[in-house]
Amino acid sequence: MKNSTQTLGRKILPVSYPMITTYTQHAHLLSILTHYECAHPWIFSNYIQLFINKDYKHHWGDFYFPLTYELRPSDACKWITTQKIHRDTVTTKWDSVIHFIIENINANNYVHTMINYFYVPLSDRYNKLQLHHDIFVYGYDLDREMLYVSDFFKNGVYSQAEISFTDFNLAFDTNHLTTNHDYLREMVYLYTFNDQNQDKFSADTLLNSIRNYFTKQTPEYWEMFNYGGDKDNLDFGMQIYTTLFNYVKETSEHKAMLDIRPFHLLYDHKKIMTLRFKYLYDNQHLIELNQEHIDEFTAIELKAKILVNLAIKYNLTNDVIISESLQTLITNIENEESIFLERWLKKVGIQ
Repeated sequence: MKNSTQTLGRKILPVSYPMITTYTQHAHLLSILTHYECAHPWIFSNYIQLFINKDYKHHWGDFYFPLTYELRPSDACKWITTQKIHRDTVTTKWDSVIHFIIENINANNYVHTMINYFYVPLSDRYNKLQLHHDIFVYGYDLDREMLYVSDFFKNGVYSQAEISFTDFNLAFDTNHLTTNHDYLREMVYLYTFNDQNQDKFSADTLLNSIRNYFTKQTPEYWEMFNYGGDKDNLDFGMQIYTTLFNYVKETSEHKAMLDIRPFHLLYDHKKIMTLRFKYLYDNQHLIELNQEHIDEFTAIELKAKILVNLAIKYNLTNDVIISESLQTLITNIENEESIFLERWLKKVGIQ
Protein backbone atom coordinates (compact mmCIF):
# COMPACT_ATOMS: atom_id res chain seq x y z
CA MET A 1 0.00 0.00 0.00
CA LYS A 2 1.26 3.48 -0.86
CA ASN A 3 2.76 5.55 1.91
CA SER A 4 2.61 2.82 4.55
CA THR A 5 5.51 2.88 6.98
CA GLN A 6 7.17 -0.48 7.51
CA THR A 7 10.36 -1.53 9.22
CA LEU A 8 11.33 -4.82 10.81
CA GLY A 9 8.70 -5.49 13.47
CA ARG A 10 6.73 -2.31 12.80
CA LYS A 11 4.09 -1.30 10.27
CA ILE A 12 1.82 1.75 10.14
CA LEU A 13 -0.85 2.11 7.46
CA PRO A 14 -1.36 5.65 6.13
CA VAL A 15 -3.88 7.89 7.87
CA SER A 16 -4.59 11.63 8.05
CA TYR A 17 -6.72 13.62 10.45
CA PRO A 18 -10.29 13.16 9.11
CA MET A 19 -12.32 16.01 7.60
CA ILE A 20 -15.31 15.01 9.74
CA THR A 21 -15.17 13.83 13.35
CA THR A 22 -18.69 13.98 14.81
CA TYR A 23 -19.11 10.21 14.85
CA THR A 24 -16.60 7.38 14.55
CA GLN A 25 -18.37 5.81 11.57
CA HIS A 26 -17.22 8.85 9.58
CA ALA A 27 -13.98 9.69 11.40
CA HIS A 28 -12.47 6.20 11.06
CA LEU A 29 -13.35 5.93 7.36
CA LEU A 30 -12.27 9.46 6.55
CA SER A 31 -8.95 9.08 8.35
CA ILE A 32 -8.15 6.73 5.46
CA LEU A 33 -9.84 8.64 2.63
CA THR A 34 -8.59 12.08 3.67
CA HIS A 35 -5.04 10.78 3.20
CA TYR A 36 -5.67 9.98 -0.48
CA GLU A 37 -6.41 12.96 -2.73
CA CYS A 38 -7.84 10.66 -5.38
CA ALA A 39 -10.69 9.85 -2.94
CA HIS A 40 -11.52 13.48 -2.15
CA PRO A 41 -14.10 13.79 -5.00
CA TRP A 42 -16.08 10.98 -3.33
CA ILE A 43 -15.93 12.75 0.03
CA PHE A 44 -17.10 16.04 -1.46
CA SER A 45 -19.87 14.36 -3.46
CA ASN A 46 -21.21 12.90 -0.21
CA TYR A 47 -21.55 14.40 3.28
CA ILE A 48 -24.02 16.99 1.97
CA GLN A 49 -27.44 15.91 3.17
CA LEU A 50 -28.33 15.89 6.88
CA PHE A 51 -31.14 14.32 8.86
CA ILE A 52 -32.09 14.78 12.49
CA ASN A 53 -34.85 13.43 14.71
CA LYS A 54 -37.29 16.13 15.78
CA ASP A 55 -37.29 14.53 19.22
CA TYR A 56 -33.51 14.78 19.48
CA LYS A 57 -33.59 14.04 23.19
CA HIS A 58 -34.29 10.37 22.46
CA HIS A 59 -32.72 9.95 19.03
CA TRP A 60 -30.01 11.51 16.91
CA GLY A 61 -28.97 13.24 13.70
CA ASP A 62 -26.23 12.54 11.18
CA PHE A 63 -25.05 12.86 7.61
CA TYR A 64 -27.47 10.96 5.40
CA PHE A 65 -26.47 7.82 3.51
CA PRO A 66 -28.94 5.37 1.90
CA LEU A 67 -30.08 2.80 4.45
CA THR A 68 -29.13 5.22 7.19
CA TYR A 69 -29.86 2.94 10.13
CA GLU A 70 -28.44 -0.20 8.55
CA LEU A 71 -25.57 0.69 6.26
CA ARG A 72 -22.31 2.23 7.41
CA PRO A 73 -20.68 4.77 5.04
CA SER A 74 -17.76 2.41 4.41
CA ASP A 75 -20.17 0.00 2.70
CA ALA A 76 -21.24 2.76 0.30
CA CYS A 77 -17.70 3.80 -0.66
CA LYS A 78 -15.98 2.16 -3.64
CA TRP A 79 -12.60 3.44 -2.48
CA ILE A 80 -12.83 1.02 0.43
CA THR A 81 -13.15 -2.77 0.38
CA THR A 82 -14.89 -3.89 3.57
CA GLN A 83 -14.77 -7.33 5.18
CA LYS A 84 -16.74 -8.27 8.30
CA ILE A 85 -15.72 -11.08 10.62
CA HIS A 86 -17.62 -12.13 13.73
CA ARG A 87 -15.76 -11.65 17.01
CA ASP A 88 -16.25 -15.35 17.81
CA THR A 89 -14.42 -16.27 14.60
CA VAL A 90 -11.50 -14.05 15.62
CA THR A 91 -11.23 -15.64 19.08
CA THR A 92 -11.67 -19.17 17.67
CA LYS A 93 -9.25 -18.98 14.74
CA TRP A 94 -6.53 -16.81 16.30
CA ASP A 95 -4.86 -17.38 19.65
CA SER A 96 -5.13 -13.64 20.38
CA VAL A 97 -6.72 -10.57 18.83
CA ILE A 98 -3.21 -9.06 18.64
CA HIS A 99 -2.05 -11.77 16.24
CA PHE A 100 -5.24 -11.24 14.22
CA ILE A 101 -4.52 -7.50 14.00
CA ILE A 102 -0.86 -7.95 13.06
CA GLU A 103 -1.79 -10.40 10.30
CA ASN A 104 -4.35 -7.98 8.89
CA ILE A 105 -2.18 -4.88 9.13
CA ASN A 106 0.46 -6.85 7.20
CA ALA A 107 -2.23 -7.51 4.57
CA ASN A 108 -2.97 -3.73 4.42
CA ASN A 109 -6.26 -4.08 6.30
CA TYR A 110 -7.22 -1.43 8.84
CA VAL A 111 -9.09 -2.95 11.81
CA HIS A 112 -12.28 -1.53 13.35
CA THR A 113 -13.72 -3.27 16.40
CA MET A 114 -15.50 -2.81 19.74
CA ILE A 115 -13.56 -3.01 23.00
CA ASN A 116 -14.31 -2.37 26.68
CA TYR A 117 -13.08 1.12 27.55
CA PHE A 118 -12.95 0.30 31.26
CA TYR A 119 -9.59 -1.29 30.41
CA VAL A 120 -8.30 1.42 28.04
CA PRO A 121 -5.85 3.75 29.89
CA LEU A 122 -6.14 6.27 27.02
CA SER A 123 -9.82 6.81 27.79
CA ASP A 124 -11.54 9.04 30.34
CA ARG A 125 -13.72 5.98 31.04
CA TYR A 126 -10.70 4.00 32.26
CA ASN A 127 -11.48 2.17 35.54
CA LYS A 128 -14.80 4.06 35.70
CA LEU A 129 -17.31 2.59 33.28
CA GLN A 130 -17.85 -0.85 31.72
CA LEU A 131 -18.74 0.62 28.34
CA HIS A 132 -17.65 -0.60 24.96
CA HIS A 133 -16.88 1.68 22.04
CA ASP A 134 -15.43 1.20 18.59
CA ILE A 135 -11.72 1.74 18.05
CA PHE A 136 -9.72 2.02 14.82
CA VAL A 137 -6.34 0.24 14.51
CA TYR A 138 -3.90 1.26 11.77
CA GLY A 139 -0.54 -0.07 12.87
CA TYR A 140 1.64 -2.00 15.30
CA ASP A 141 5.14 -2.03 16.81
CA LEU A 142 6.35 -5.47 17.89
CA ASP A 143 9.45 -4.26 19.75
CA ARG A 144 7.44 -1.87 21.93
CA GLU A 145 4.35 -4.14 21.93
CA MET A 146 2.08 -1.25 20.96
CA LEU A 147 -0.82 -0.71 18.57
CA TYR A 148 -1.50 2.58 16.79
CA VAL A 149 -5.14 3.50 17.27
CA SER A 150 -7.69 6.32 16.82
CA ASP A 151 -10.90 7.24 18.62
CA PHE A 152 -12.53 9.79 20.95
CA PHE A 153 -10.42 8.91 23.96
CA LYS A 154 -10.78 12.03 26.10
CA ASN A 155 -13.06 15.07 26.21
CA GLY A 156 -14.86 14.00 23.04
CA VAL A 157 -11.83 14.83 20.87
CA TYR A 158 -10.87 12.47 18.05
CA SER A 159 -7.18 11.65 18.31
CA GLN A 160 -4.45 9.19 17.33
CA ALA A 161 -2.61 7.38 20.10
CA GLU A 162 -0.87 4.16 21.18
CA ILE A 163 -2.14 1.30 23.35
CA SER A 164 -0.19 -1.67 24.63
CA PHE A 165 -0.86 -5.19 23.37
CA THR A 166 -1.76 -6.22 26.93
CA ASP A 167 -4.32 -3.47 27.48
CA PHE A 168 -5.95 -3.93 24.06
CA ASN A 169 -6.15 -7.70 24.48
CA LEU A 170 -7.85 -7.33 27.87
CA ALA A 171 -10.25 -4.67 26.57
CA PHE A 172 -11.20 -6.89 23.64
CA ASP A 173 -11.67 -10.04 25.73
CA THR A 174 -13.83 -8.29 28.37
CA ASN A 175 -16.29 -6.86 25.85
CA HIS A 176 -18.98 -9.19 27.29
CA LEU A 177 -18.92 -7.25 30.59
CA THR A 178 -20.35 -4.13 28.98
CA THR A 179 -24.04 -3.31 28.92
CA ASN A 180 -24.43 -0.74 26.14
CA HIS A 181 -25.52 -1.51 22.58
CA ASP A 182 -22.98 -3.07 20.19
CA TYR A 183 -23.65 -1.07 17.02
CA LEU A 184 -21.09 -3.16 15.10
CA ARG A 185 -23.31 -6.18 15.83
CA GLU A 186 -20.41 -8.26 17.17
CA MET A 187 -18.55 -7.89 13.89
CA VAL A 188 -14.94 -6.85 13.35
CA TYR A 189 -14.59 -4.63 10.26
CA LEU A 190 -11.55 -4.75 7.99
CA TYR A 191 -10.96 -1.89 5.54
CA THR A 192 -8.62 -1.99 2.55
CA PHE A 193 -8.01 1.08 0.41
CA ASN A 194 -8.94 0.33 -3.20
CA ASP A 195 -6.55 2.38 -5.31
CA GLN A 196 -7.94 0.79 -8.49
CA ASN A 197 -11.27 2.60 -8.20
CA GLN A 198 -12.11 4.89 -11.12
CA ASP A 199 -14.88 7.09 -9.73
CA LYS A 200 -15.96 9.88 -12.06
CA PHE A 201 -16.69 13.25 -10.47
CA SER A 202 -19.91 15.05 -11.42
CA ALA A 203 -20.30 18.70 -10.43
CA ASP A 204 -23.97 18.54 -11.50
CA THR A 205 -24.69 15.68 -9.10
CA LEU A 206 -22.97 17.55 -6.30
CA LEU A 207 -24.95 20.73 -7.01
CA ASN A 208 -28.20 18.79 -7.11
CA SER A 209 -27.42 17.34 -3.67
CA ILE A 210 -26.74 20.83 -2.30
CA ARG A 211 -30.08 21.99 -3.75
CA ASN A 212 -31.88 19.09 -2.05
CA TYR A 213 -30.21 20.02 1.23
CA PHE A 214 -31.23 23.67 0.79
CA THR A 215 -34.84 22.87 -0.17
CA LYS A 216 -35.15 20.38 2.73
CA GLN A 217 -36.00 17.48 0.42
CA THR A 218 -36.52 13.99 1.78
CA PRO A 219 -33.69 11.94 0.20
CA GLU A 220 -34.85 9.94 -2.79
CA TYR A 221 -33.75 6.66 -1.26
CA TRP A 222 -35.54 7.17 2.03
CA GLU A 223 -38.91 5.85 0.86
CA MET A 224 -37.26 2.95 -0.93
CA PHE A 225 -35.06 1.71 1.89
CA ASN A 226 -36.85 2.91 5.00
CA TYR A 227 -40.38 2.07 3.86
CA GLY A 228 -41.68 5.49 4.84
CA GLY A 229 -40.28 4.68 8.28
CA ASP A 230 -40.21 7.57 10.69
CA LYS A 231 -40.07 10.30 8.04
CA ASP A 232 -42.69 12.35 9.89
CA ASN A 233 -40.43 12.42 12.93
CA LEU A 234 -37.37 13.57 10.97
CA ASP A 235 -36.09 16.87 9.65
CA PHE A 236 -33.92 16.88 6.55
CA GLY A 237 -31.40 19.38 5.23
CA MET A 238 -31.72 22.90 6.56
CA GLN A 239 -34.63 21.86 8.76
CA ILE A 240 -31.94 20.76 11.21
CA TYR A 241 -31.86 24.36 12.46
CA THR A 242 -35.47 24.13 13.63
CA THR A 243 -34.73 20.98 15.60
CA LEU A 244 -31.58 22.48 17.16
CA PHE A 245 -33.44 25.65 18.14
CA ASN A 246 -36.25 23.65 19.79
CA TYR A 247 -33.74 21.34 21.47
CA VAL A 248 -31.84 24.25 23.07
CA LYS A 249 -35.06 25.91 24.19
CA GLU A 250 -36.49 22.72 25.73
CA THR A 251 -33.17 21.83 27.38
CA SER A 252 -32.99 25.24 29.02
CA GLU A 253 -36.59 25.02 30.25
CA HIS A 254 -35.82 21.69 31.92
CA LYS A 255 -32.41 22.89 33.18
CA ALA A 256 -30.82 19.85 31.54
CA MET A 257 -27.46 19.28 29.85
CA LEU A 258 -27.01 19.62 26.09
CA ASP A 259 -25.66 16.82 23.93
CA ILE A 260 -22.81 18.55 22.10
CA ARG A 261 -22.86 16.17 19.12
CA PRO A 262 -25.63 17.79 17.02
CA PHE A 263 -23.86 21.14 17.29
CA HIS A 264 -20.59 19.52 16.25
CA LEU A 265 -22.47 17.85 13.39
CA LEU A 266 -23.61 21.27 12.19
CA TYR A 267 -20.05 22.60 12.46
CA ASP A 268 -18.65 19.57 10.60
CA HIS A 269 -21.22 20.20 7.86
CA LYS A 270 -20.14 23.84 7.44
CA LYS A 271 -16.45 22.86 7.59
CA ILE A 272 -16.79 20.30 4.81
CA MET A 273 -18.98 22.67 2.78
CA THR A 274 -16.11 25.19 2.86
CA LEU A 275 -13.64 22.48 1.84
CA ARG A 276 -16.06 21.44 -0.92
CA PHE A 277 -16.18 24.98 -2.32
CA LYS A 278 -12.38 25.19 -2.19
CA TYR A 279 -12.13 21.89 -4.07
CA LEU A 280 -14.55 23.07 -6.76
CA TYR A 281 -12.68 26.36 -7.10
CA ASP A 282 -9.15 24.92 -7.09
CA ASN A 283 -10.06 22.32 -9.71
CA GLN A 284 -12.08 24.78 -11.82
CA HIS A 285 -15.22 22.65 -11.77
CA LEU A 286 -17.46 25.74 -11.56
CA ILE A 287 -16.50 28.98 -13.27
CA GLU A 288 -19.28 30.74 -11.32
CA LEU A 289 -17.53 30.02 -8.02
CA ASN A 290 -15.02 32.58 -6.78
CA GLN A 291 -12.90 33.30 -3.71
CA GLU A 292 -15.53 35.67 -2.31
CA HIS A 293 -17.99 32.78 -2.08
CA ILE A 294 -15.43 30.73 -0.17
CA ASP A 295 -14.73 33.61 2.20
CA GLU A 296 -18.44 34.15 2.77
CA PHE A 297 -19.04 30.51 3.68
CA THR A 298 -15.91 30.41 5.83
CA ALA A 299 -17.53 33.11 7.96
CA ILE A 300 -20.60 30.86 8.37
CA GLU A 301 -18.32 27.96 9.34
CA LEU A 302 -16.64 30.10 12.02
CA LYS A 303 -20.02 30.98 13.52
CA ALA A 304 -20.88 27.26 13.65
CA LYS A 305 -17.65 26.68 15.58
CA ILE A 306 -18.61 29.44 18.02
CA LEU A 307 -21.97 27.67 18.43
CA VAL A 308 -20.19 24.48 19.56
CA ASN A 309 -18.10 26.40 22.09
CA LEU A 310 -21.19 28.23 23.34
CA ALA A 311 -23.01 24.91 23.85
CA ILE A 312 -20.02 23.63 25.87
CA LYS A 313 -20.07 26.84 27.92
CA TYR A 314 -23.80 26.42 28.60
CA ASN A 315 -23.18 22.92 29.99
CA LEU A 316 -20.59 24.36 32.36
CA THR A 317 -22.78 27.20 33.60
CA ASN A 318 -26.43 26.28 32.92
CA ASP A 319 -26.87 30.00 32.27
CA VAL A 320 -30.21 30.99 30.68
CA ILE A 321 -28.55 33.98 28.98
CA ILE A 322 -26.14 31.63 27.19
CA SER A 323 -29.09 29.47 26.12
CA GLU A 324 -30.76 32.55 24.64
CA SER A 325 -27.50 33.42 22.85
CA LEU A 326 -27.43 29.89 21.43
CA GLN A 327 -30.96 30.26 20.07
CA THR A 328 -30.11 33.64 18.53
CA LEU A 329 -26.92 32.29 16.94
CA ILE A 330 -28.72 29.23 15.49
CA THR A 331 -31.25 31.54 13.82
CA ASN A 332 -28.47 33.82 12.61
CA ILE A 333 -26.45 30.98 11.03
CA GLU A 334 -29.59 29.57 9.39
CA ASN A 335 -30.46 32.94 7.86
CA GLU A 336 -26.94 33.55 6.58
CA GLU A 337 -26.63 30.09 5.03
CA SER A 338 -30.10 30.31 3.49
CA ILE A 339 -29.36 33.70 1.88
CA PHE A 340 -25.97 32.47 0.64
CA LEU A 341 -27.25 29.19 -0.87
CA GLU A 342 -30.30 30.74 -2.50
CA ARG A 343 -28.18 33.39 -4.22
CA TRP A 344 -25.34 31.00 -5.08
CA LEU A 345 -27.56 28.22 -6.48
CA LYS A 346 -29.24 30.76 -8.78
CA LYS A 347 -25.83 31.98 -9.91
CA VAL A 348 -24.76 28.45 -10.92
CA GLY A 349 -28.12 27.83 -12.60
CA ILE A 350 -29.69 25.47 -10.04
CA GLN A 351 -33.20 26.56 -9.06
